[in-house]
Formats: sequence, C-alpha cells, structure tokens
Amino acid sequence: MKLFKFTIAVLLVMFAVNVNIKADDLNKKKMEQATKEILEMMVKGDNASEKLRKYISEDWLESKRINVKKYLINNYSPESYEILYAGGDVCVATIGGSSWQHLLVFKFTEEYGAYKVVPRGISEASSDYIDPWSYVKDYICSSDNYKEPVPPEENK
Repeated sequence: MKLFKFTIAVLLVMFAVNVNIKADDLNKKKMEQATKEILEMMVKGDNASEKLRKYISEDWLESKRINVKKYLINNYSPESYEILYAGGDVCVATIGGSSWQHLLVFKFTEEYGAYKVVPRGISEASSDYIDPWSYVKDYICSSDNYKEPVPPEENK
C-alpha cells in the first residue's frame, strides 16, 4: 500500500512539473528542424502554402476561430534561407532572393509532441493569407536600397 501511495505521489509531482513547462524548455534542435522543414518548403515552392498548414498551431487556430483550410499560408517563395538563432520559444531566420532579403522570427509551441508555429495572424497584404511567422522585417537588404561605398578620399 505504501508503494502504491508513493507511486501516486511521484506521478502527481511529475504531472505538476509537466504542466508548468515554459518556453525555455522547448528543444532548440527540434525548433531548428521544424524551421528548416518550413523554409525548405518555401524554397521548393511545390504547393508550399498547402503543405505549411500542418505547422500552424491548432491551439492558435481554435483561439482565433480560424479554419486553416480557408486560407493560404504566406511563404514569399524565396530562393534561399539561413537559420540564424534558436532559443527560448523562437527561431530567427533570413530568407531571400537575388535582390531581396527578409528577417523572419518564428514563435513555437509544442502541441502533442509536435512543434508548431504561433502565427502573426492574417496577412496585412492580403486577407486570403496567414503569415506563419510572428515577426517580419521586410527588405533588410535589397538591390533597391543598395548604395556603392564612397572611397575614403572622396569623403573630404
């Protein structure tokens, strides 16, 4: 009987600890892997919008009362990407093409063992799209705003 009570007590403590999982407890490698999968789909572009739906947080969709099948997932169709940082509950990456580059921050949550993104929301550019990232800085580098450096002797 004492073993039974001890087992119940241990299970209750384990449950209590698991209920209080914080963002810092998300696995960096799993976030990087999920981000890599998302960005690979964006680069390949083969029906990326539809494939990306599986990465959207179901809890977020429920809280916003959104039917993900009625929306496309914004993906910019980049030519390349680079994952810069993963930690806490975010993963930071850049995506780009030959003349542009954007900075994206993906916020993650764990749902039923899978890492899902918590989207920014419905795209400001088009109400037909969900932006899967939580933050974007557009055109951190583009050919439009590129200026040739001035040689030092011409600065005088």
